[in-house]
Amino acid sequence: MRKYLLPILLYLFINVLFVDKYTLRVTEWHYILDALYVCVACALMVGLYYWKPRPKTSKILLYSAGLGYSALLIALQYRIDPLGLQVDRWSAIHYFLDNLFQGIYPYAAQTHLGGYGSPFPVWQVLHIPFYAIGNVGLSFFAALALFLFVIARSRSAHFALLTLILLMASPAIQYEIVVRSDLFTNFMCVCALCEWLRYKSVRFTDHTLLLAIIAGLCASTRLAAVIPLALLYGYAFLQSGWKKQLLFVLTACGTFVCTFVPFLVWGGNQLLFFEYNPFVLQTRQGSPLVFAIFALIAIAWTVYKKDHLQHFHYAAGGLLTILVVLAFGYDSVRTGNGDLYSSSYDITYFNMALPFYLYTIVWGLNHESVSETLPSSLGD
Repeated sequence: MRKYLLPILLYLFINVLFVDKYTLRVTEWHYILDALYVCVACALMVGLYYWKPRPKTSKILLYSAGLGYSALLIALQYRIDPLGLQVDRWSAIHYFLDNLFQGIYPYAAQTHLGGYGSPFPVWQVLHIPFYAIGNVGLSFFAALALFLFVIARSRSAHFALLTLILLMASPAIQYEIVVRSDLFTNFMCVCALCEWLRYKSVRFTDHTLLLAIIAGLCASTRLAAVIPLALLYGYAFLQSGWKKQLLFVLTACGTFVCTFVPFLVWGGNQLLFFEYNPFVLQTRQGSPLVFAIFALIAIAWTVYKKDHLQHFHYAAGGLLTILVVLAFGYDSVRTGNGDLYSSSYDITYFNMALPFYLYTIVWGLNHESVSETLPSSLGD
């Protein structure tokens, strides 16, 4: 388990951020609650490490726990008035689709807090079924079912059950569900996609066009969503010839642009030159220097073929965490504001890494070595 200590510490760190931030508002004893959470979470992991139910029992528990947990959280969502929330990720999607179906330019829609939506077209369109039901926050539960299904197929029902238990033990994730945020949901889908591609051994050399289209569609949810895919196939991309590289880049970029074509035709000026367009909103934290440093780190990480393929989920979570740390660090130096709990910083961005940390930690709890079952390359 020692090799999994860092992802465990990062999982605890992200969750303690949320425990501390929200208990700080109601008690002076918030540090005691932070310590209590860490103790309980560590005790839970120790218990899971030694818990070995039969496969059939794991499957029954996975279904029953998943359904019970979903029913409880859905009921909690409906008990809370979304208009009273000080988080507008849900309304960035809801009011976008409201405008769309009323024939009003969607990216002109304001959230219930007066902001504007940053999600790109593919992510917005995927929420149409949940908008039709009346609650775009329900997308979390569909993504959770996909996430657990992929893990159960690629690993085992026991692996998926442990993942679900650690997910339920995460205050950061419960926060996401209650406020109907879609950020963790987005990266849970990306994690499931990457794991499925690995499970099916979809190789870059054999499926260049398919992977390019997938990359373009992922980018059209959130730009950061391409980071895990870039890590997974980055080495194979660098090893391929320039023709495949050019084909991949042009196809991925073309797919990404095509998802915006209807909105460009409808109102290109509002999309491209509006002060709060989605491109500005998704890149406003950090700076070109931050992205350049991050790119160098990502490329350096990628060229270590053995490391990044055998420890993909570990590395993907690490890169997403590094991106947030760099962006927050730059803003802290620029503004002189080091208060992570101030309105200048959105600590939910750390949640992007949690699906990958969950997978990595459960690998350790499951007594498995990451070098035993992974293909040596997705590019050969």
